[in-house]
Amino acid sequence: MKPYTTTLLFACAAAAGMARAAPAVPLTPFESSYAVIWHGFTAGISSFALGQEASGQWTYVSHNRPRGLFRLVPAASLTLTSRMSVDADGVRPLLFTATDPDDGKLQAQVQFDWAANRATGTVGDMAIDMALRPGVQDDMSVQVALIHALANGEVPAGISLFDKKGIRDYDYARVGAETLQTPLGPVETVIYRSHKANSPRSTRFWCAPALGFVPIQAEQQNNGKVEWTMKLQSLHRD
Repeated sequence: MKPYTTTLLFACAAAAGMARAAPAVPLTPFESSYAVIWHGFTAGISSFALGQEASGQWTYVSHNRPRGLFRLVPAASLTLTSRMSVDADGVRPLLFTATDPDDGKLQAQVQFDWAANRATGTVGDMAIDMALRPGVQDDMSVQVALIHALANGEVPAGISLFDKKGIRDYDYARVGAETLQTPLGPVETVIYRSHKANSPRSTRFWCAPALGFVPIQAEQQNNGKVEWTMKLQSLHRD
């Protein structure tokens, strides 16, 4: 699995440069956990927590507990955090970090300066200093941007996602609906798909309108074959 893969599982959409009216539906803090299944094997558990700080900014944190051989993959257990602003302009990342949970060492730290439209910091041993454009998200804030957009009746047409080598763009579309059996009981979902041009991989994810569009399941395919799946184990919303 690639670095930060477990947090990229839902990093599938953001409102890239999309006009936005004043939000009608505010974000709701939540905590969720998912079983990660890789080529039929349980690779671990990923948990997520969205909360609001006293300053009004939001934080989204991912903790990963790999199992079996996946414990030998250093990036599989990283704790990822995104601090972001949420206002009439939508979701904008401010600071992204990746931390080793064992020794507390930073593996990545990227600051987003929207006044200067630049991202600076480090990812591993690589120094980061690149131009930004409206709508760009980090690996974590993209999930919150998706939830926020869908809850306000907006369907993003594309994705702009920060990467240490540049900004990646994806197509994005709704492709269906399905009722899933979950630990919460049957849950009605809408299915969305993201795809990068000329890539054999695509990602589908199932969001639940009745639960604030929190993802219930996600799946990545490579040339039509499933590589990984994430399935909801628990969800608590304030």
